[in-house]
Parts: sequence; C-alpha cells; structure tokens
Amino acid sequence: MKDFARRLVIKTLGVFLASLLAVMLADQPFNVLTFHWTAALAVAGSAAVLALVEGLAGRFTGDPDQPGVLR
Repeated sequence: MKDFARRLVIKTLGVFLASLLAVMLADQPFNVLTFHWTAALAVAGSAAVLALVEGLAGRFTGDPDQPGVLR
C-alpha cells in the first residue's frame, strides 16, 4: 500500500505540473503578471483529479501496486 500511495502521488503531481506547464506554454507571449492563473490552475487541478481517480480505479484492476488502469 505504501508503494502504491507513493506512485499515485508522483503520478498525480506529474500530471498537475505537466498540464500547468502546457497551459503556460500555450499563452504567447507568456507574462507572469498578466497570465490567467486561476484558469490555468483550474485546468491543471481538473487534470490532476482525473489522474487521481484513474489511479485509484487501477488499484482494483491488475497489479494492486501500480496506480492506473492504463499501464
């Protein structure tokens, strides 16, 4: 269970950071002062929640130590 939780946290955090970075890179030119942080964090948070749900669903299918349905 400890290994599963660690992998799930890493997966969820990775999805959050990757989606936040993708939204930041899509804004041309990027300006930290005028960037719409609330919208970007909402997108990244939604992606992280979906990754968390998918990881928890994977606990009950296949290898119980691997988060995620699609491996």
